[in-house]
This record gives sequence, structure tokens and C-alpha cells, in this order.
Amino acid sequence: MTEQARSPWQLAIGIFVAKRLHRLGLWVVAVVVLLAVYAPFLAGETALVWWHDGFSLPILADLFNRRSYPKPHDLLFNVVAVVLPFLILGWRLWRADGWRKLRWSVVIVIVACAACLVPCIPRSGTSWQALWSDRPTTARTSLTAAALQEAGTVSTPAWLLPPIPHRSDATYQGALLKAPGERYAATGARFWLGTDAQGHDVAALMLHGARISLTVGLLATGLSLLIGLIIGAVSGYFGGWVDLLLQRVVEIMMCFPTFILVLAVVAMTSRDIFIIMLVLGLTGWADIARLVRGEFLAQAVRDYVVAAEAMGLPRWRIMFRHILPNTAAPLLITATFGIAGAIGIEAGLAFLGLGDPTVASWGGLLNQGRENIRYAWLIYTPGLAIFVLVLVLNLIGNGLREALDPRAQR
Repeated sequence: MTEQARSPWQLAIGIFVAKRLHRLGLWVVAVVVLLAVYAPFLAGETALVWWHDGFSLPILADLFNRRSYPKPHDLLFNVVAVVLPFLILGWRLWRADGWRKLRWSVVIVIVACAACLVPCIPRSGTSWQALWSDRPTTARTSLTAAALQEAGTVSTPAWLLPPIPHRSDATYQGALLKAPGERYAATGARFWLGTDAQGHDVAALMLHGARISLTVGLLATGLSLLIGLIIGAVSGYFGGWVDLLLQRVVEIMMCFPTFILVLAVVAMTSRDIFIIMLVLGLTGWADIARLVRGEFLAQAVRDYVVAAEAMGLPRWRIMFRHILPNTAAPLLITATFGIAGAIGIEAGLAFLGLGDPTVASWGGLLNQGRENIRYAWLIYTPGLAIFVLVLVLNLIGNGLREALDPRAQR
């Protein structure tokens, strides 16, 4: 495809990925997302594979067990963990241009379907029972590390545990503030990044804490974008008294420091992680509204908008079908910076002790490091993760700004 035949978005993407630093940033974000999505497969007490009176994959049954994953965001990530391979394979099948690519995609699809169906097959006349059920458990349905060791002395079953055989929400007695690399006496498994003051495995906390950071960043930014887009679009397109009234509301919101406002609201309400996300989304839309208003003011006088109005198209269609796509570039850049900002604010709240105590959080782990200053792994591990993720997101945002701004390419 020649450069003249490429669309502006394709040209911008080509400019963005041409720089090695931008590609590295995308890879870092992709690795963090994959670690968050497949955290239960990397850190947990549920066996990945179990062979005893039949083959089974207990991890797939445990993914949708509310006792193991009570928070809705965990359910969302677990669904993505199951669906993501099918989405990738579907994309490969759609782009397959020969039998060589197609046959491997078909084989992987068959294997993935079989893996998902195995836990649903009844065994010995009974259906599969997930971990942490109210019913009495057997060695096959209680596949923690300790139960596996005990079962191994009875009938020598075969199993495969995650690389980190510890749960993020489990406290291990006698394992308080263990240094990185030390073993747990009960199971012999290593704490690769040490433990915290409550006996949690830091490596497991880091993996599941990535879920919180990504969830807060995406949902809070998405809510801010939605509110800011609607207010900015209405204000910029209609103008007049509507613009005057809405901009006064925007200016009032901009007068309040976001972090201080979030602190006040969270202190007066609840420390639930979804309350924090809601507050971040409801308080971070003012700048987006000003940006969208400016873009709509510039686009509303263009010829294509005048032509659409002359044809009698509904105003909502002109706003969101014709003008909005031409403002997508600055919104994409703003969203990238917004995700980084939301992650930093959530980590700051948890660092100050105002985060959700029922979820794994990088900021909460950093708060423990502040209280236990001599144990360096509680400081550098979450601090480095927050620094790298926020830095990479800002780097990607700057790269998108350079690639999507025609004036920066001169």
C-alpha cells in the first residue's frame, strides 16, 4: 500500500510505531495487561491440571467461583482470560490467507474448546464442584498446596500448580515479613518477592494489584470521557446560553483540586474500590469537556457540518456521527494521560490508607512499606511498578500526540 493510499490513521500509527521507545512502551503495557488477566494462572492455590481418577482443569472451574473471586472486576478479568484466546484465534482465522495459518488456528481452537469443556464433564456420576463450595470437599475439589501434598501420600495423583502457589488474599502463619526468596515451611514454596506484615505473598499481591490499577484507570477514565464528551459536545455545538451555562459548571468543577475532592468524598462515604472509581470518574471530566468544546467549536463551522444541516439531518446525528470522529485524536491522547492519572490517584489514596482494604493494591503495599521502612521489598516492588506503568502510559500519550498532530510532523 502506497503512502498516498493510506488513511490518516494508518499514517499516524506508522509514525507512532516507527520509534523504538514507543514500541517498547506498548510491549510493557501489553505485558502488564496479560499478567493482570492471567493472574489466577500465575498465582493461586488452585491446581492448573489434576490427574486422579480422570483428567481435569480445576482452575477453569475456580475462575467463576464467587467465593474465590468475590469482586466484580475479578469476574471481568476472568471472563477476558477465557475469551481472549478465542478473540485472537478468530482474528487469525479472519486474516488467514492460506492453509498453513488456518490449520494451526483450527488446532488451537479445538484444544481451547476442549480445555473449557473438560471441567464441565461429570465424573463418577457427579458434576464438577468448584473450590470453596459449601458442600464437603474431597481431595479432587480442594486442590490447595497443602491438600495436594496430603493427597499425594494417599494415591499419588498428578497435578500442576501455578508458578506462585499462594493466594493474594491468604495470610500464611509464620511467614510475616519474609525476605524475597525464602521458603514457606508448610509447603516448601518460595516467596519470590517476600511477604508483607500480614503474611501475604507480595508476588501474588503484585499480580492481582495490576487488576485494580487497570480497572481504576480504564473505568474512571471511561466515565470521565463519557461525561466530558456529552457536556463538551452540547456546549460547543449549540453555543449561546447553553454554552454559557455549561461552561460555568465546568469552571466550578475546575476550581476544586481533584485529589483533595476525591479524598473528601472517599473519607465521607465508603472505601470500596468501585466508589473510588465512581468518584474519580465524576470529578475528572472538566478538562475533557473544555477540550471537546473547543474541537466542536472548530468543527461546527466546517463545510461538511453546514452541508449536513442543510440536508436536515438530526442534530444528534451531526454531533456524534459526523463531528465526533474528527475529534477522536485528541480524545485518544487525553484518555491515555487520564488512565495514568487515575492509576496514580488510586495508588495515592491507598498509600494514605484510604484505599479499599479488601483488594490487592500497589498503593496499599507501598503504604505497608512506609510503615515498615526497613523491609525494602515492600517499597521498591510496588513503587517501581507504579512508576514504570505511569511513565509508559505518559510516554505513549506523548507519542500519540506527536503522531496525530500534523503540526508536530513538519
